Amino acid sequence: MDIPDPFDVATLVAGLAARRGRPIELIPLAAQPGRPCGVLAATDRTDYVFYTADTSPLHQEHILMHELGHLLCGHAGSGGLDETVSSVLMPNLPVELVRRVLGRTTYAERQEQEAEMVASLIMHKARRGVPAEPVSSELERLHSAFGPGD
Repeated sequence: MDIPDPFDVATLVAGLAARRGRPIELIPLAAQPGRPCGVLAATDRTDYVFYTADTSPLHQEHILMHELGHLLCGHAGSGGLDETVSSVLMPNLPVELVRRVLGRTTYAERQEQEAEMVASLIMHKARRGVPAEPVSSELERLHSAFGPGD
């Protein structure tokens, strides 16, 4: 898989979609307690990646890479579609249309561990050579208080 340099999520997604021969749509959603921060739903024609929009850009990228990791690993869902997820994420799509849904549930599951590893590897390669920037002024204050690590 080609990782764009400089890293760009849209370019990565377009390349993966071309490789798979089917569109991938990224759909931002507001975070809701008790719901996964990322979900992959595949229909007969399109792969949909739902992700939490109200989080940091870095976290959004990691969520997206995790869900794309499921695609890259060829993971299939359990065959059923939770009606709550369906009604919240895809209210206009009939349950029968969606073939599989993969949401972050527990990292004890092998597929979740694999998708997380793929996400981490992509993010590591994408960030190699990128200078670290402070996340916030709070982080800068902590860094100042404790000094550089040895």
